Formats: sequence, C-alpha cells, structure tokens
Amino acid sequence: MMKLLLVGLIFLITINKIQTANILFLSLPIFSHVNSMTFLAKELHTRGHNSYIPAPERLTGVLKCSAGVHFLPMKDDEKMGKLMSMGQTIFGRNATGSLKEMLETMKEICDNYLLDEAWFQTLESVNASLAIVDGIFVSSCLAIIPYKLSIPYILMGAQNSPDIHRTPWSLAAFPMTMPIPLDLLFFADRMKNALIYLVVYFNAPLGTPSRGITFYAPNKPDITFGKLLRNAELYIIESDVLIDGAFPALPNVEYLGGMATYPAMSLEGDLLKFVNSSKHGIIIVSFGSIVDHLPSEHLLKMKEAFGKIKYDVVWKWSNTSYNSPNVFITKWMPQNDLLGHPKTRLFITHCGNGGQFESLYHAVPMLGFPVFGDQPHNAKRIEQKGYGISMDLYNYAVGDLVTNINEIISNPKYKNNIKMAREIFKSRPEHPSVRGARIVDDVIKYGGGFMRSYCQDMPLYQYFMLDIMAVVLASVIIVILIAFYILRKCFSLLCRKKEKNE
Repeated sequence: MMKLLLVGLIFLITINKIQTANILFLSLPIFSHVNSMTFLAKELHTRGHNSYIPAPERLTGVLKCSAGVHFLPMKDDEKMGKLMSMGQTIFGRNATGSLKEMLETMKEICDNYLLDEAWFQTLESVNASLAIVDGIFVSSCLAIIPYKLSIPYILMGAQNSPDIHRTPWSLAAFPMTMPIPLDLLFFADRMKNALIYLVVYFNAPLGTPSRGITFYAPNKPDITFGKLLRNAELYIIESDVLIDGAFPALPNVEYLGGMATYPAMSLEGDLLKFVNSSKHGIIIVSFGSIVDHLPSEHLLKMKEAFGKIKYDVVWKWSNTSYNSPNVFITKWMPQNDLLGHPKTRLFITHCGNGGQFESLYHAVPMLGFPVFGDQPHNAKRIEQKGYGISMDLYNYAVGDLVTNINEIISNPKYKNNIKMAREIFKSRPEHPSVRGARIVDDVIKYGGGFMRSYCQDMPLYQYFMLDIMAVVLASVIIVILIAFYILRKCFSLLCRKKEKNE
C-alpha cells in the first residue's frame, strides 16, 4: 500500500510539472511559412504539447517535419496564386501592377478565412490554449482568430517589424528590410531610412483587414489592428546575426533564424546517380516554391552559361524537356539533402530566407538572383557577410554569370566565411527550434507578461519622446526669449545712459 501511495504521489507531482497544451498554428497556405511552423511544432511535441496546423492537402504531402503534428483541413483559396504573382510583379525590379490592388486581394483572402464560420468551429474544437500566428503581413490578419477565441498568441515570421514589437530602434542605425543599404553609410540613406520608418510607424500595419476587429469578433472589445498585434505574448523573428545585421531586442523578442534546418538525408534514384557521377562537383539552382515565372532572357542566359562550365547542375525547373549532359532538370528537388551533399559547391538561389539558412547550415556559398519582396535585401546581406555574390536578374551577360560561378567556387574566402558561420551556428547549445520551443513552453507555463516592456503599450508620441522634445523645445524658446528680453532691456538702459552723458 505504501509503495502504491508513493508511486501515486510521484505521478501527481510529475503531472503537476508537465502542463500539456493544445497549440494552434495559423498561416496562409504558403509552403515556406508553414514549413518553419512544423519544425517548431515538432519540438513542442517533445515537450508534451499537441500542435495543430491548418493546411490544404497540397502542403501536407510535402512537409517533411510533421512528426507529432496534427494537420487540420483548410481550403486552398484560389486567389493565393494571384496574390503571389502580383507580389512578384509589384515588388520586383521591373515593377508593374498596383499595390492597392494587391492589398485588396489580400483583404479578400483574409475575409475568406476569417468569415468562414465552419472553419472557425473546427479551430475552436481544438480547444487551444495558445496560438502561434504567422506574423508576415500577408498572414497577420489571422491574429484575429485567437483574439476571437480569447487565447494568448505569439507572432512568428521572417518579417522584423519594430513598429509592432516596439523595441527601441534607432531610425538611422538599423535598416529597413527592402529598399535601404545594410550599412547606412551615407546621410541620404539614413534620411530615407528614417522617413520610411516614420511612415510605417504612423500608419496602419500592412495586412490590416478590410473591416474593424469587432466585425470579425463581435463579442470582443474593439481595438485597432495595430494594438491587436502589439498584444502578442512573444515575437519570434526568423533572423540571425550570422546572416543579417545585429539588431536590438526586448525580452519578448527572439531572433531564431534557421528553425527549419536539419541534417541532410541520403539521395535516391536518378538524382543520386547524377550526383555521384559528377567529377568536379555540383551546383544547385532553385528559385523557390512561389516564383511562378522568370524572364525568358534569364533562363536562356543560364542555359548558355551552364554549357560553359565544368561543373554539373541540378536545376529545379518546370521545363523537364530541356536536355544537357551536365544539367539535371527536376520539378521538385530535396534541396536540403543536396545542400548537405559533399559534392555541392554552389547554390544559385532567389535569396529566400529559408533557403539561405539551409545554405548556411551546410556551409554552401551562394549566388543570388533576387526576384521580389525581401529578396534584394537578403541578396545584399550575403554579399556583406562574404557568403557569395548577388546579381541583377534583369541586367547581366552570360560571361558575367560564368565568371561569378568560377569566382565563388575557386576563391576560398566564400567557403571559409560561410563555413565559420556554420561552426558558430552549430556551436550554440540549442538549435533554434529547440530554443523556440523552450521559450514558448515558458509562455505556456508563466504567460508572457513578465517579459513585456511598458514601451510596447506607450502612445507613439510618448514612444518617440515627442512630448519631451516639445517641452525641451518650448523651454529653449522661452529661455531664448527671456535672454533676448534681458539683452534688449540692458541695451536700452545703456543707450539711455549714453544719451544722458552726452
């Protein structure tokens, strides 16, 4: 009897310490965004939590890291393809189309999900105690769902938004993601950076839905969308000082780049034969999962350039009819496994955030051809870090591409730089997904209030010290006026005295 009581007591103590939670992950159906979430979900599963991720069937079949993840049904909005195509044309170098039209399409997609009562009931049936929402502006509208469910939520994504998490941020020292040089050496760049930031801070966040919050959550208090995002318990930003700049952070802001990195697996089939037969090494070419079309001139130049190099190429491209002895064309490739292969020499990439972290994890130098969005910024950072070279997709010669390929592979500085970064990355005591799961676990146990700063709730005029500057400016003006008055009186007295003496 005593042994049974002792076992029961130990069991009760153990149950008390382990707080199992149901965690709801929310993102629009974009592969790279959902993929990162599955890696965090897997680590949370090892801590005893249940993770639920809504995703259409086309994604659940290709997500690699899904152990311990429960996938929920999610319709695949037909406008998603249109949205991605619009993003490529609007945010690309040869910008065409209307940003207003893109934002309107984005709002229509958000409404399609937020107003789907049957889908909401499916999410509600999970009985989640925490939600992790994709914080990228195309998906951030889904933060309304946990607000409607009355559960705390975390924002996660590659987009670093100091206007949302309110980390004290020098407008002249830390660059915006897209149009600004990383070093901000020149006054004009710092001025432009500061002005763009001010516009961002004093406007509604990108991704603001078409209607007020109470329209989607009628039983909840009405707040602005910006306030809704600032109420997050934690902000997970998929960035790292090894690949990006050194940025400040409040206690509830975590930079966790590379959560979806993992060791390479063995290659199989014809791809394995092709790689094994390579004498000089292979080059991987991939422009991601959402880049639908590339300029025909660029494709022709790449084909010509690949015929002039001694290396073999594995190219992810839909044109499987193309045939060349040193080029392996495939509609889908195990990118991570190829990057981890010892024969891989170079990664030609569109500079997506996830792909760059995979390249860093396996110490493969990069040649960047940014297409749109944050990719020009990402391309610049690999140059600044010395991990590779960036090229203009619309303006280069075949000879330039051949020269840069040979330069990156033959010059050891690129390999050495990224190899050292990999060593630092792997020397850390925790993998980013493990660290992320531990911090999320703390939020589940203790809430996020203990990490929150008062500045995250301050009005903007206080945050930017406009009230203090107004008082200081007024004081300076008053002192100047008093000094001017005194000097004027003294001058007047001196003039009168002089007149009397005369």
